[in-house]
Amino acid sequence: MASLMHPRKKVLAAALAALFAASQAAAAEVTLPDVVVPSPKDAPLTQPDPLPWAHDSVSREGIGVLGGPAQTSTFRLFDLMPSVNTETADAYGISANRNLNLRGRTAGGGGGITFTVDGMPTTIGPGGADLFDLENIGAYDLYRGAMPAGVGLGVSNILGVADMTLRRPEKQFGIEASQGFGSFGFRRTFARLDSGSVGPAGTAFFVSASDMQTDKWKGAGQSERRNAMFGLAQPFSNGARIEVFALFNHIAANDYRAMNYAQAQDKSNWRRFDYDEVRNPAQQQLYYGFNRQEFDDIALMANLILPVGENGRFTLRTHYLDDDGYMMFGAGVNRVRRWDIEHKQTGLLAQYDLKLSRNVDLAAGYWWMTLESPPPPVYQKDYGINADGSLTFAQWALLSKHGDHKYRSPFVQLTGRLGPATLSGGLRLMEEYVPSLSYFNAAGLPDGSYDGALAANPPRDPWMQIESKDLRTLLPNLSLRYDLTPDTALTAAYGRRVGGTNSGATINTYIANRNAFVSKGVTLQDVIGKLEPEVSDNVDLGVRYAGERLSLASSIYYSRARNGQVNVFDPTVGVSYNQCTARTIGKGVELEGSYRVSASLSALFAASYNRFAFDGDILTRSGTPTPTDGKQVPNAARVLGRFGLDWRSGDWSVSPMVRYTGKRYGDILQKEEVDAYWVADVHLGYRWRNVGALQDVGIHASVLNLFDKRYIGMITPNSTDLNAGTSYYAGAPRTVAVTMTAKF
Repeated sequence: MASLMHPRKKVLAAALAALFAASQAAAAEVTLPDVVVPSPKDAPLTQPDPLPWAHDSVSREGIGVLGGPAQTSTFRLFDLMPSVNTETADAYGISANRNLNLRGRTAGGGGGITFTVDGMPTTIGPGGADLFDLENIGAYDLYRGAMPAGVGLGVSNILGVADMTLRRPEKQFGIEASQGFGSFGFRRTFARLDSGSVGPAGTAFFVSASDMQTDKWKGAGQSERRNAMFGLAQPFSNGARIEVFALFNHIAANDYRAMNYAQAQDKSNWRRFDYDEVRNPAQQQLYYGFNRQEFDDIALMANLILPVGENGRFTLRTHYLDDDGYMMFGAGVNRVRRWDIEHKQTGLLAQYDLKLSRNVDLAAGYWWMTLESPPPPVYQKDYGINADGSLTFAQWALLSKHGDHKYRSPFVQLTGRLGPATLSGGLRLMEEYVPSLSYFNAAGLPDGSYDGALAANPPRDPWMQIESKDLRTLLPNLSLRYDLTPDTALTAAYGRRVGGTNSGATINTYIANRNAFVSKGVTLQDVIGKLEPEVSDNVDLGVRYAGERLSLASSIYYSRARNGQVNVFDPTVGVSYNQCTARTIGKGVELEGSYRVSASLSALFAASYNRFAFDGDILTRSGTPTPTDGKQVPNAARVLGRFGLDWRSGDWSVSPMVRYTGKRYGDILQKEEVDAYWVADVHLGYRWRNVGALQDVGIHASVLNLFDKRYIGMITPNSTDLNAGTSYYAGAPRTVAVTMTAKF
């Protein structure tokens, strides 16, 4: 069974539809600016949006600093934003064990965040995270509250939207390379070549590649990542532009072992508790080699930007993603489970932008996407662990057949300006087709491929058949900005967001308690048919100030959500399972800004107070009410603080940062308390210019967790299952990394 640990590589082929040619006559006299991302040297690391939305943008310079030595994890880019708390099990941010909490809500299940690239959704599974080297990203944006209609296209934006803008091919020829080394065997090599504008047509392209590896900071095992990317841009004389991008990404990692609350109370566990380095015959499923994951991803993207008349622009974006890999984890004493995953995603976004008049802008578009094999799992296998550590097939733990999820979403946004006021309103229709789902009785099936198992014609389980259905949700938005002075403005924004339909937990509950459901005549369709997407309404009120040296953005927000999935006791069956009965209320205050102390020194800060609580009590598995009304949800710190300095003088740069996370709870009854903590990082750099044939040479050092604080960082609560245990992970110790960079 040696091949079980390393799935065979597949040659994936995918073709994007040919983009239609731009008509020269459509805009013979029109020249609109190219879609490029500026990267001024004096850009702040992060800055709030001057428009009414609760939205922050990270500059190219900020990505270089906040991305740290790994330049891989997008989670690191949120470090100086208000109401955002990100945690990973490792210091570099490349571990698969991670979570994101925004305004008190933790991502997971149907309550996810939409990750997009140039407006197109990209995250489709465990391997789809961190697809891009951050050196290839020009800007990064996060929406925390209401948002325009054309933003947040994806499976779920109930938590918010994170959008990255790709760094296009440069107009000048250049080569950049970097080599990094650090604590725990960290090493990373990156190189990018830009062709510059070539020939009379002005064609430009880039190619990049990276290779990274690091050991776990405790226990045995490591993480590795390899990435390659290609981008091409072809401008036309009439202002049209075609862009094509292709990417390959490989990740493989051993997981960190989580602690329960009792284990987390013993501080000696924090830096030693992990999976076994040597197999223990009594519990071989805890061996680190049996708790790992590996994924290969391919992404293809193409864009057409076409000017239309003197005041219009048509944009067509297409993409194809393939996420192929597996996860392996313990499934009982001396037994492991392998979950093979293959997600395919194809999408298209067409948008027309038109300036109706000097003060009125219109944006209208249509987004379509099909998603193959989303959660829940399609199939899983169990393996017994032999005395010598080899694996023997035991059974098909799960065998099913899914259709494809399909999404359709037309949208329109109208923005007008009248004197000091800017008013914008829009509407998006979110349509989701949830496919049918059939489960089979796989008892007695031999080991083999998924297609081979279905070809054996296993009997369908009559109690576990799910019908397809269509879901529709209207997502309106309305915003206002009123300029009191050239420096000061009042803002207000309202918007509705929608979550995904996550049936995985409910299906798992049904499988585990099938006899109880069947004895009462309850089918899986009876249970799943009641699940609806969560919907939240969000209001933000704010004040913005942008002076010569001081910039401030303050917000007060309020949100109400319905249809939240919570594990509720069903007295008819005697089992608890997910039902859409939870209501939540979120409210808080945010303040962020920057102050230019001098020409070489700037201070950045963000502070927030967040309340995110259940609106009502919830029944337990025993049928009695649990006093959840008004209680803060797990993993939601009420107080968050961020502070950083950005000092640049000549060729030197120093950026110290401090993050404070207030007290949290790991359970809904607030019995599992986790102390507040603060962590400091510092980034230093020095550049040499025009060194021989080199345009720029730099050395950069990062010290993460500068004072080696011991704390519980990542908490993974099950906010949809009140009786499930919570997982706790210790924060990584002090980590030092040095990177050398060169530009030709």
